[in-house]
Amino acid sequence: MALFLFLLCSGLFHFAFTSQRLRILYFPKGDTGVAWNESLVNCALENGSPVTLYDQEDADFTSKFLKSELSRQKPLWLGLNKRQRNHTWSDGVNVSFSKSSVNETEGKPICEAIDNNTWTGHNCSEEKYFMCSNGSSYTLITEEKSWCQALKHCRTYYKDLVSILNEIQNDEVIGKGHNTSFWIGLLHDDWKWHDNGCSSYRDWMKKTQSHSIEEEKHCTVYQGAQLNQMSCTRDAKTGFCSKGTMRIIVINKNLTWEGAFDYCQKHHSGPLWIEDEGDQKAVEQWLTHSNVNGSFWIALRQTHVFGFWIWRDSQVCYNNWKDGTVPVPPSSNLCGVIDKTENYKWRDEECLLEHPFLCEEEIVIL
Repeated sequence: MALFLFLLCSGLFHFAFTSQRLRILYFPKGDTGVAWNESLVNCALENGSPVTLYDQEDADFTSKFLKSELSRQKPLWLGLNKRQRNHTWSDGVNVSFSKSSVNETEGKPICEAIDNNTWTGHNCSEEKYFMCSNGSSYTLITEEKSWCQALKHCRTYYKDLVSILNEIQNDEVIGKGHNTSFWIGLLHDDWKWHDNGCSSYRDWMKKTQSHSIEEEKHCTVYQGAQLNQMSCTRDAKTGFCSKGTMRIIVINKNLTWEGAFDYCQKHHSGPLWIEDEGDQKAVEQWLTHSNVNGSFWIALRQTHVFGFWIWRDSQVCYNNWKDGTVPVPPSSNLCGVIDKTENYKWRDEECLLEHPFLCEEEIVIL
């Protein structure tokens, strides 16, 4: 058994993971103030891209991170820039047919839904039923999700959110909707995040809503915990980057390990697991700037039969156990936590105790 685990973790059977999995923020090396296009290059040198903000929780964390890391607050380039196209189907099909009444988005994305047989624009973070397509077949999903979460679900289990290209398809989709309110794949947005991340976050400074005649403000900086439009050619703005495909989600709700597992599976991509040192550093970064303290359930558990530790369905190779010692039966508990008060070390824990917990959320790409 020990030989099998060694081979499994050594990568002889599999796979060397070299890219960052859990999202982490960083400042590019040697960046003392550049134009927006140069900030893209500087982030890419470390396999990252300018930061995308996904929701208010993400923005609050970012604000705390910056206050801790910077001696003085200054504008930082983000990945958000203005684009020409305003109306797009999520599957990339050109918008040649539409019954939408949305014309201008005023700097904020609007997602299309069908409400009682009528096309209507909504805040993309609202939660609704949604309709997926798989070729010429359409399926109404009666789970309430945001537009981005609905898009991820459709791409995972079907093909995409439904696109409507003509009157016949429109009638068929409406018929399958059974007079409910549900998302379709139409997005209205004249701004785009550079990494194509699906994000409806737009907390603009009020003054940026007026359009300057002298200067085109097609790029964005993070300033005073808000978004501010800026000319893309302005220098002396520091780059601000991120890399990783999974967001870290802190749930400040006390549940048992199994309750936390089920919650993460239902509301996010699953309970958080830590694959390597890069993941560990990302978790430490997030928890350092979180208001929640103590121990957090992660996807770590011990098998009943063999006694080794696993992440949901994969073997634990990298580890960060307290005192450097892997808990072993019969004295060990069967579930695992990461402890913020113990230098982010892992330890075994009785599974029926209740703790806050960490989920992970796959970043949806448009």
